[in-house]
Amino acid sequence: MNIKNIEIYEGLPKVVVSISGTSFADIQKEIVQVKENTDALDIVEIRSDAFDNMSRSEHLSLVNEVCKELSGLPVIYTYRTSHEGGSGSKSYAEYKDLLTDVITKCDIDIIDIEFITGGNVISDIVDCAAEHGKTVLLSHHNFKETPRLEEMQKLLYKMHSAGGEILKLAFAPNDADDVVNMLKIVKIGKEAIGNKVIGISMGESGRMTRLAGGEFGSCMTYGYITKNTAPGQVHAARIKDALKAYEN
Repeated sequence: MNIKNIEIYEGLPKVVVSISGTSFADIQKEIVQVKENTDALDIVEIRSDAFDNMSRSEHLSLVNEVCKELSGLPVIYTYRTSHEGGSGSKSYAEYKDLLTDVITKCDIDIIDIEFITGGNVISDIVDCAAEHGKTVLLSHHNFKETPRLEEMQKLLYKMHSAGGEILKLAFAPNDADDVVNMLKIVKIGKEAIGNKVIGISMGESGRMTRLAGGEFGSCMTYGYITKNTAPGQVHAARIKDALKAYEN
């Protein structure tokens, strides 16, 4: 899968950095930082739950402004709900309406859809994304625990069957075995459905999955340039250096 000359499924894991300012001024500062550090990243994620207080027209306008300013980079749009560790408070119906609006009216490349939160509306959002040429990233986060390996495997296959072109699992580990199982599920997923899985163990104990996940099959990893948006995130430049070390 090639998006703006970035091969998502091939080579080293692609480094994603998040823009998560709460105002236009904050986001402009983050855009400048991204432009000054393009060697440290491959993809930009807009964390729109950070500016959830804006009107819909302001929201869409801001998303398009980011896409315009960073037109040379693939852009993921993410509205992370409070159910999955974000600050978004929209209802299921509002969530569907927002994502549908973004897909149809904004110049994003990838749409992050929460697999559990989306529930019965996932198929509608996935169909809308396909119709408008947007890549579907299905995600699931759990900040309390890591499911058993068998449960993660079933979840991964369900996400794949639901139309996910990129599949993201991010769970909190309770012990070292949970971290190992996350790496295992990425390897299992790659062997079964191709190099389209992202597996992240959150927090300090899971940091190695962000740095070495590519060795097991993760196609992306998330870092930061200005500020982290999840526990255990590493600065993008450090991730790039680590990935190059594994490559050599």
